[in-house]
Amino acid sequence: MRQAPSMPAPSEARALRRDLLDADDQKIRRVITVVEAAADPRINQILLDPLRPRLAMLRPARPLRFARLLFFPLDPLIVPARGWRPGEPAIPRTVLTPVANAVRAALGEEAVRVEALIAGLRTDAEAVIARAGAILWPRAGEVLATAPMPPDWEETGWRPSVWPGLARAIAAVLRRATLLRALIQDAEMGALESDESTMRAVLAGIVTEPPEARAMIARLILARAPHAAPLLQRLITASHDQAEKVLMRQAVASGMDRVLTGMEQSEGFSEEIGHGALADAAAEARRMAVFLREIEQDTTAARHRPRLKALREKLDQACRARFTEGVDEELIAPLASAPAPVAGADQTRLETRARDLRALEMVARKIGGPTLYDQHLNRAADAVREAGETGTLTPVRQMRLIEILSGPEAAEALYRAEMS
Repeated sequence: MRQAPSMPAPSEARALRRDLLDADDQKIRRVITVVEAAADPRINQILLDPLRPRLAMLRPARPLRFARLLFFPLDPLIVPARGWRPGEPAIPRTVLTPVANAVRAALGEEAVRVEALIAGLRTDAEAVIARAGAILWPRAGEVLATAPMPPDWEETGWRPSVWPGLARAIAAVLRRATLLRALIQDAEMGALESDESTMRAVLAGIVTEPPEARAMIARLILARAPHAAPLLQRLITASHDQAEKVLMRQAVASGMDRVLTGMEQSEGFSEEIGHGALADAAAEARRMAVFLREIEQDTTAARHRPRLKALREKLDQACRARFTEGVDEELIAPLASAPAPVAGADQTRLETRARDLRALEMVARKIGGPTLYDQHLNRAADAVREAGETGTLTPVRQMRLIEILSGPEAAEALYRAEMS
């Protein structure tokens, strides 16, 4: 039986962090497994905090514990403690454990039932997360709205005066977590517009929440469901309560500024596309492109236009770099280095990568123009044809890849050439 690691000494921790920063993806996954076995938030924080940008790219499935489920809908708001100030629409990582402990203690048997639902599962169990979250999040919101400061709050490093505002803000988001999740899922499925009744339910009573809570909710909508931004603005404009309009516009402005700032930081923007999984690159690029487009069209956000121009250029560069790397390393290189004719599993992998590339290309060419993408797709198609000539690909497998990369007409032309 593997023994859980004990707390490393400060010098050991510094050495481990240096090693991990240079580690490859497989080593980081192994380290995560060991750290998770410790189930000690202090070890988690010491070793994994410097790796958060890498973890965001790798998105490893991790054990679905109570605290992780509780903060699942708030994940985009969680920041390192050193980068947070009271009143900001974000949550310092150091408060997660005390908040989760307070909720678990207050819920009692309800918490036990939630933990039974998620026992043995990981963070990729989306259906269970939705079911267990629908039970936990609203109840946790009720608890935190009036909860006293947790007994272990001192471990966070923050003054007692920070607790009430932060707890009430987290409560406001958790009460709306299921609704916000519905908006985000609409965005992920490519919906052109959000459901108005869902948005109205999110905004119901929001002006009675603390300012940081309103900004957190606006930030989550803008960052994770940017296609909902026009509906959000329309509902604010349609309000007959002038004071409510002012408060909500302030919330949107604060949330927008935080999203833009996050995108301007390299680890929060280009790394997600440039070094994340190819399968996720298109969705990330699309979400960011929609957010930039909606802000560009927002007449109240004119002051952000210089920032938007720089961010669009940065997004274009990240897409170009990821597409070039994807063509070279995930399509051309495997074909060139194949020691024998490609087998079924390898063919499936090549076809999946080709589809991922086309998905990214369809988004990226609208951001920065088609020329580079056409050139690289032609290079990829040439590599496929060469693999067919050398026998690495059978004619059928060659045609399947050509159809994905160059379209059905190119595949039909190749078929006619084979037949003749």
